Amino acid sequence: MKKKAIIGFAAAAVVSTCSIGYAKIISDCSYDDKGQFHSGGQVYAMGTMEDARACAANGLLPQAVLARLGLFGSSTEAEEIKALNAKVIAEKEAAKQKAAEAEAAKKAAALLLLEASKEKPVVVTK
Repeated sequence: MKKKAIIGFAAAAVVSTCSIGYAKIISDCSYDDKGQFHSGGQVYAMGTMEDARACAANGLLPQAVLARLGLFGSSTEAEEIKALNAKVIAEKEAAKQKAAEAEAAKKAAALLLLEASKEKPVVVTK
């Protein structure tokens, strides 16, 4: 009985681990860092231009895929996908920068208010 329980637990752990790893790849982009395409639990050397475009629309196309885009298909389409990926990355960076600047402005304003509250009132005597 213990043996069956241990085997069942081990099998569940393996399935769970694989599912979590696979979900991470799919939630980010169907490509991994090596440029391999993951679909339906299978790993392929490459995906399609549409797969690349889907990742580029989120600014997540791996460098390995960017490097080989256009080698086997339309170079015009490859350049569009590369430009889309770069545009999305630039937009994300601009949004991060804007958020950081807003946070810095909030902190500066809070610091000024804190410093102003610490100042002693000036008493004018005649």
